[in-house]
Order: sequence, then structure tokens, then C-alpha cells
Amino acid sequence: MQINEFPKDHLISQLCQTLSIERLGTYLVASGHDPDRALQLYMWNACIGEAFHVPIQAVEVGLRNRINQGLKNQFGDHWWREAAFLAVADNDRLADLDQVKTRIRNRGLELSTPQIVAGLSFGFWVGLLLPRYNPPLWSAELRSAFPNFPTSRGRKSLTQAAQRVAYLRNRIWHHEPIFKEDLSRDFSITMTLLEWICPATAGWIRPKCRVPELLRQKP
Repeated sequence: MQINEFPKDHLISQLCQTLSIERLGTYLVASGHDPDRALQLYMWNACIGEAFHVPIQAVEVGLRNRINQGLKNQFGDHWWREAAFLAVADNDRLADLDQVKTRIRNRGLELSTPQIVAGLSFGFWVGLLLPRYNPPLWSAELRSAFPNFPTSRGRKSLTQAAQRVAYLRNRIWHHEPIFKEDLSRDFSITMTLLEWICPATAGWIRPKCRVPELLRQKP
């Protein structure tokens, strides 16, 4: 039997058991308790999240590589073990580093900058854009690490954009509803941040990204 052959009440009942009443209830409330629209909205939410994966992935990888370059410029190739960096890093960054080093060692691998960079979370990198890192890092390295960042803007603009993308990324990666967010604005912020990181990458991804198309199809 195909899913569209199930009676709607039965399908809703089964999905509530699988997805939880609380999760599906969010969509039922948003759709005025119309089961058809609720299911359409749930599927659309999943699809738009999938479409955002492409530009967000590029931002996440590009941002960490740009910040890594700034750290290497300021503290050396092995910045993650240098006393000068460890002295200015906040507790969350230090805890993240310890956790990543433990995971790498447990896998029997040698600690190296590429392994460290790849293992750290998006939140780690976004946290390095906070004001506390402006004097020891970004006052000297912002323009060298982000050569395409507009000279008319400061670190705060970069931080705000990265924080917004991180918020959206976490909701998508944890399968949370995003249909109530201003996704058109979020897409603009994501692509603008990607352009600041690398205009060529943004130009390559934009025509392949389905976010604008799916935004027009919201139930």
C-alpha cells in the first residue's frame, strides 16, 4: 500500500507515534488542524532544510578555513597548542579543543592542524568571532583572513551573519521546524556570508541551490 492510500486519520495517528505528538502537533496547529496541509508543511520543512544544506555546508567549511588561516598567521601553524592562543581562548573553546584532541587520539591518529580543524564544531569557529578575540586576533588578521570582506564593514557584521547561519544550521541539523523563520532573509544572509568568504564559491553554488524555488512552493 502506498502512503497516499492510507486514510488521513490513520496516517496522522501513525505519524504521531513515529514522530511524536509534540513534533507533528506544531504543524497541525500551524495549518489550522488541516491534516493535508500539516503533512505538506512537514514535508516542505524537511525539503527546504535539505536545500539549505548546500550553502550552509559551504559557509561552514569556508568559514573554518578562513579563521584557521587567521589563527595560523597570528599564532603559528599549530595555533591550537600555542600558549599565546590558549591564554586568550575562552573556556568553551578550550573544552572543544580538549574534546577533539581526545577523539583524534582515540582513533589512533596523530594530532595535526588538519585533523583539529576538521574535528571542531561550527560553534567553535563562530565563537572565535566574538568581541573578546578582536584585539588578540582580528584587529590584525580580519582583512588578511577575509580578503573579500567589505572594507565598509567590521567584525561585528561578520559575527552577526555567522551567528544567524549557525542558529539556522542547528535547527536544520536537529530536525527542528524552520517554517516560521524568515527563510528568505536567512538565505540572503547565508549567501552574503558565503560571498564574503569566497565570491567564486557563492557564484558556483547560487544557481544550483533550490532554496529560492522551494520558498515559492511553501504550502
